Amino acid sequence: MSSLLKKIDKLPPNLVRVLARDGRAALTNKQISERSGIAVKRIGQISKMKTWGGIQVSEAAAFADACGVDLVNQAKTRKYLMRGPAMAHVKGAINRDYLLSLFKL
Repeated sequence: MSSLLKKIDKLPPNLVRVLARDGRAALTNKQISERSGIAVKRIGQISKMKTWGGIQVSEAAAFADACGVDLVNQAKTRKYLMRGPAMAHVKGAINRDYLLSLFKL
């Protein structure tokens, strides 16, 4: 495994998807699709993946960016995760069960 893949896999697609929010509101796959230019069906597929391996760099970047996560400069997101985030955006989301299922992958 390349060192780049090892680095970005510290924030795998399923976790990036769970982190996707706009303020205190969780994003839907449709919203991520609109922000990224990736089809909704493909957003769903990427969201279930545990590694970025096999995903084109441009697609991975668009997905992560639409979710509000920087895969290259991960410090902000990793600091947030180390604090033990409450993830209030997940608890109040209409797609809560879906997000929780991704988190458990």
